[in-house]
Amino acid sequence: MAQVSLKGRTIGPWAGFEREVLAASEHAGWVRYVGRRQVQLRKSPFLPPDPTRTYLLPVDVVLNEEELVELVVERPRHNVRSLARGSALADDYEKVYDVQSARVLPLPMPRPYLDTEDFLHRVIMNWKNGEEDHLDKSIALQLLSCPRTAMGPGGIGSQSFDLSGASKALDDLRRSIEINLPLEFTRPHPRYEMDFLSTPTDLTSLRRRVVAGEVEEASYNYLKMVDPSHHPLPQHVPTIIYNASYRPVGRDPDPDILEFQLYGLALRPVVSEPMLVQIEKMMGSILEESDPSLAGYNISFDQDALAKIAMALCRLYRRDRLDEDMLSQSRQWFRELYRFFADLRLNYVRPGGSSRVGDEYRTAYGHERQGPHDMEVLREIHRGVNEVGLDYVSFSGLKKALRRKVTADEIRDSITRLVQGGAIISKENDNLFRPVRRYEPRLPERRGEI
Repeated sequence: MAQVSLKGRTIGPWAGFEREVLAASEHAGWVRYVGRRQVQLRKSPFLPPDPTRTYLLPVDVVLNEEELVELVVERPRHNVRSLARGSALADDYEKVYDVQSARVLPLPMPRPYLDTEDFLHRVIMNWKNGEEDHLDKSIALQLLSCPRTAMGPGGIGSQSFDLSGASKALDDLRRSIEINLPLEFTRPHPRYEMDFLSTPTDLTSLRRRVVAGEVEEASYNYLKMVDPSHHPLPQHVPTIIYNASYRPVGRDPDPDILEFQLYGLALRPVVSEPMLVQIEKMMGSILEESDPSLAGYNISFDQDALAKIAMALCRLYRRDRLDEDMLSQSRQWFRELYRFFADLRLNYVRPGGSSRVGDEYRTAYGHERQGPHDMEVLREIHRGVNEVGLDYVSFSGLKKALRRKVTADEIRDSITRLVQGGAIISKENDNLFRPVRRYEPRLPERRGEI
């Protein structure tokens, strides 16, 4: 059976919140502006708006983009776009509604059918002993992704390693993940997409869309080692096949997995200021916890891995706010995944194998991937916070301070690298910035332990 198309659904599967919105009103949905005081509505946050209905807002009705609303409208007018060939009948038209009033709807979030443990079990249904390789954790994190945060773009990045010796194990891994993904999520998508990267072209294309802001959340999995000269996107979790073996028990999409994923992607956990401080502390120690010299491997993982895992776990455990419990759970999962990887790297990876990681490959930390103006921008942010005494430095302030040296586009490029590299924190949709507060890392008790 083919993948499910979100746009092509007629009888489901729908997530609970989609069913609630569909049942609420004919004129309920998420707002998308298409002109001055002209909006269209989307019945799902993962679908484009209905192009056959346009709503004209009066001056006293103000709606926000992406807001979930219910509109009270007058009878529609029909705007004919084209006539059928050789006929006076319209074959393309839109309904135009004058809006009388509008009210904002709370997002209804009925619990998905599966609970957390059931979801983790279902995502590895086709992998015997998959839990021994922590495939349930790594696959779940990639499917549920994480929203854009102060640490940078949304999404979870992974590198896959086939240490099983089985033929085409990584092809089977891709197949088992894609079958439960909506068709729209395996292609470029503005809200969320899951990409499998096997060539430099794959990487370059995705990286361009992420930097340009064309995709809100992009999870990706490196199925092959990519030349580091292409500036790899950061990795947050490993995906390892060692004990697990592929057994295609289910060959059709699982509607319950789809419902759980849509529910999770609709959650945007709130990150409070105290939690932001806790995340900064974790970022200060992440180099110690994933240092190749300590773990015995030579691939570095992104400095915001713990924070991104924590946000994905909020979706897994149906939390709408990041708290200490999720941060603690994130650290636990981080240790389990990386300790398992480090053990295998030390004991089982041999030169010439399909998962060989040569000494020539290193995914550099952010401070090693600098652009020509990154240090100027970083120095100005440090000056604003540490010398002037600002809580955050604004983008407009940076442009004014650096106007004779750096263009606005160059500042934005530098900010993207500095955020992804863990050097600065951003707020308010990349308009406010401050340096990451560095904390002294504790010394490891013993080499090789986290």
